[in-house]
Amino acid sequence: MATRHYIDHGADEESYFVSMTDVFIGLLFIFIIMLMFFAMRFQEATQKQNEETQKQAVVTQEQQEATDKQNALIDDLTDSETTRVEVLQTIGALLQKQGLDVFIVKDEGILRLPEKMLFAKSNWELGTSGGDASKALKVLGDALDQILPCYTLGTRSRQDNCPKTKSKIEAIFIEGHADADVYQRRPKPVAPANAAPESGSVFSLFRRDNSANSPTVQTEKPHMLASPSAPPKDNLDLSALRATSTFRELLRVKPELSLYQNPNGKPILSVSGYGAFRPVTAEPGELPEMFKQRNRRIDLRILMATPKSDDAKQIQRDLQTSPSRP
Repeated sequence: MATRHYIDHGADEESYFVSMTDVFIGLLFIFIIMLMFFAMRFQEATQKQNEETQKQAVVTQEQQEATDKQNALIDDLTDSETTRVEVLQTIGALLQKQGLDVFIVKDEGILRLPEKMLFAKSNWELGTSGGDASKALKVLGDALDQILPCYTLGTRSRQDNCPKTKSKIEAIFIEGHADADVYQRRPKPVAPANAAPESGSVFSLFRRDNSANSPTVQTEKPHMLASPSAPPKDNLDLSALRATSTFRELLRVKPELSLYQNPNGKPILSVSGYGAFRPVTAEPGELPEMFKQRNRRIDLRILMATPKSDDAKQIQRDLQTSPSRP
């Protein structure tokens, strides 16, 4: 009787499933490792992106701050120019209302007084033109005293009932100008018989009032205004003396003008003389004599206080460096 042999297929199938389970577990383990790896890389990338975003936000904020400063600087400059024109036009309107024939040069910030209003040709003494120079300067002083409080510092400055502007005046230069003709000395006018002797110096402008804490101006009479020991040598000397004479008389008839100060606490009024070195622009078809006459003048040039150049340069550096920062 033949013997039959049986193969145990159950054990083979169990071994097969065990092997497959090991393979799947291994693959799952590898998948988990890869998942963790990619999760870590993703976290690192996300963190790096967040850091870059934060850095970019800081750079953008710094650039925006620099841009805001630049815009504020431009606004200040624009406001200063607009304010200067408004000041000139207001003063000019007040003077013209009183019958003074003055001219406004907006682009240069100038209030122009023609020679005939104050001086005779080649003379530096006020009133030699036959007009009432002291009266004209009193009108000018009153107009300045009415306008300056809103645009200056000092004991007479104010903020109420003023235009909405932060701009302040840095200086008002009383400038003397002349034509290009060679200076010809003119006879000096004869002083009145009861005139007091001349005294002092053209540069002696202020005295200390012991009863007050602020300087006041010497209230000399017109015929007591000091004259130079020698006549002007040329038009440059003449223009400087005319500016000084105007300055002294303006402060005499309106001493309060000495109290107005710029943002640095300095008096705003000053003088300068240019002779024929800054002529006016000739008009088409203008006769030579008329051109010379227009050059003989006193200009009040208004300078506005503006941001410091160092601030502007720093803003420029900020704008240039902010975008490239890491």
